[in-house]
Amino acid sequence: MGDAYQPIDCAIHDYIEIACLKGYRLRLELVDGTQLIGVAESTETRPDKTEWLILVNEALRHTIRLDEIKAFTPLDDGAGFSRIELRR
Repeated sequence: MGDAYQPIDCAIHDYIEIACLKGYRLRLELVDGTQLIGVAESTETRPDKTEWLILVNEALRHTIRLDEIKAFTPLDDGAGFSRIELRR
């Protein structure tokens, strides 16, 4: 992951934060074509200013850099939003 971090739009970041606060199950589509499903646990900002999503499924904890996410969809009934696609 040698590419320079590209911060995501603040409005998109808000949806990720909502998913974490509500503990939504998300389907993530990554820019490399990978898909992950898990519970949005939290976000973190590292000293190098990169931002990350912590996603938990079963016993695995995934840490995904936010600019590696192509789209995400909440899988919970009654979620406050539907599929969100990040613009590049």
